[in-house]
Amino acid sequence: MLVDAQQVWFPRCRTIRFLKKNCPTVWALLNQEAKRNPPNGIQEFLSGKWVREGKRQLRLVNTRISSLIAKTSERIVGDTYRRDLSGVDTESKLAELLCEVTLVDALAGISSVPPVLRPKTEAGKECDIKVVIEGSDLYGESKRLADTWKGGVRSIAKSSLESRSPDATRPRAMDLFSKLKDVHMQFPGNTLNVLFLFHPSVWNTPVYIRQTLFGDASGFDESILPSIHDDGLYALSEWQKISACVHSRVDNDGTLSIVQIWKNPRANVCLADTLAEKLAVVG
Repeated sequence: MLVDAQQVWFPRCRTIRFLKKNCPTVWALLNQEAKRNPPNGIQEFLSGKWVREGKRQLRLVNTRISSLIAKTSERIVGDTYRRDLSGVDTESKLAELLCEVTLVDALAGISSVPPVLRPKTEAGKECDIKVVIEGSDLYGESKRLADTWKGGVRSIAKSSLESRSPDATRPRAMDLFSKLKDVHMQFPGNTLNVLFLFHPSVWNTPVYIRQTLFGDASGFDESILPSIHDDGLYALSEWQKISACVHSRVDNDGTLSIVQIWKNPRANVCLADTLAEKLAVVG
């Protein structure tokens, strides 16, 4: 029993010491219970063979949160993130939250007015941020959908159940389609709405995202604006609310990197070229 207690107590103490010393802004955001017993998501992030990487990422997000507080206020940032950060129960959920904070701070940096964090829609839903860029209200939502496929047989294109090998994993675009189909509900109507998609993968992410948005047949269409096919998200009437999908990445130095912007040609409110250029260099 003593050994079991030590196995729990020592990692918890190491996490607390690290946060206090290296991530004081993150530490200040945690509620009292999370300070006594850091949530599992943070403890997982600071353990295992990737502990050094986890520490580096938490230091970077600590800087991002401090920057966001300077752009808004400590109360606003605390009210927005304290509950999620204090209760994050998996490493994956923490990574999602870190992507959101990175995106929000980066967009706030190019906004002409202080950002609104997690603005509510008329239906009571919320996206991650509202900013004003060149006089236009822009609503942004971050989604991190890591590709956990480690190899083996995976279908590149859709096929019938009869023709697909029983050992093959279904196409990644099908997974993304199902996970993103309802994201339009998080945005208000008739506004400039942009989805920022983080997709960690060692495989061909641009092809996966293009197939998800424009349809399976667009996989090898590398034109700026591929044709829309019936099985793509951009073919859905509900997705006319979304102006663009942005393939995003957090670089090793904590910078937000915009890999590619796919505009929705059927959007109710189109993303202007000048705004797309602003987004392309946001960091």
